[in-house]
Amino acid sequence: MTNIQRLFIANLRFYRTQRNLSQLALSEKIGISPNYLNAVENGKNFPSPEVLERMTQVLHILPYQLFLESPALLSENWSDEKERLLDLKQKLCAVIDEELGT
Repeated sequence: MTNIQRLFIANLRFYRTQRNLSQLALSEKIGISPNYLNAVENGKNFPSPEVLERMTQVLHILPYQLFLESPALLSENWSDEKERLLDLKQKLCAVIDEELGT
């Protein structure tokens, strides 16, 4: 098994469990058999691009996130980044409203 396969499997399990999905629930949402998903998570199969795309859609992640070395760090930092972006959005809207006189 290659390092990329190991990363993929670890990340797939991480995001699946983070969203409280069993293999059965995820396989149903993706439209694959539970046995196939089990084989993917055990490194016996590797999903096609179509299945990969459905996985990312169901897990609400970007495809590259399945190949990151530290997905937990990205997830932990995301909430801080989200708050910072929402604050920036509020400030920007206030500046626009001021400029438009609304």
